[in-house]
Amino acid sequence: MRNFKVAIFGTVASYHDLAAQKFYGQEVDIIECFTFRQCCEILKRNDADYAVMAIENSLAGSILSNYNLIEEYKLRIIGEQYLKIELNLLSLEGVKMEEIEYIHSHPMALAQCSAFLLKYPHVKIVEQGDTASCVKNIREKNLRNTAAIANELSSVVYNVPILFSNIENNTQNFTRFIILSKGDSKPESPNKASVCFRLKHEVGSLADVLSVLKKNGVTLSKIQSVPVFGQPQEYSFHTDLEWNEYSGFQKAIKKIKNSTSSLSVLGEYLKATINN
Repeated sequence: MRNFKVAIFGTVASYHDLAAQKFYGQEVDIIECFTFRQCCEILKRNDADYAVMAIENSLAGSILSNYNLIEEYKLRIIGEQYLKIELNLLSLEGVKMEEIEYIHSHPMALAQCSAFLLKYPHVKIVEQGDTASCVKNIREKNLRNTAAIANELSSVVYNVPILFSNIENNTQNFTRFIILSKGDSKPESPNKASVCFRLKHEVGSLADVLSVLKKNGVTLSKIQSVPVFGQPQEYSFHTDLEWNEYSGFQKAIKKIKNSTSSLSVLGEYLKATINN
């Protein structure tokens, strides 16, 4: 059986790569993308079976633009994966900290290591596309004045040693990744769903939605308002819903439609666990 083709943001050994490997529990054929939009385009063209996309981080919050991409490309969420983010400073063999002039990494990784970076005001911080590609670049160009912030797998894959380990500001740092497909593929007994809706311009419409969920035993585990592109003061609500009885979710969705101007179930899937 052939490996799945999975589009990811970033390079082999990035956290998106790790999320794909962990979700499928086997090797997958990674298609490296420079942007999240490119991931969606490749999936749309059937050049990939699935795509993996970061959607939120426990410290930095949600990636709002990715919600818009899911709607724009009419993609389906078929699963999720949480990864603990452990960041390290990597440099070539024998390089000492006083020799480093530049530190490269993804903007979010840099932000999550701000306390460590403040200790070295002489070093120039450079934002790059993704963590793993920064490590790859150091190895390919033999950059002895440059370090990168990335995960342990990047160190192994690109043979760039770890100079300092676990330099993130907070050890309870997790990123949630969603698994995307063009078609629907829900499990036999889903216990979580991602639902997008817009409210009618009526007093108490959101309260009505929340009341329906409660009455039917559905837990609202997340709600995120996202501006509607090109429509000032219009917002869509992206929610994650969880339940014990699937029938309760089905009843709630039918009733919620009465309080919304539009509603779309983006996917039903199995809730992922968060492991330290």
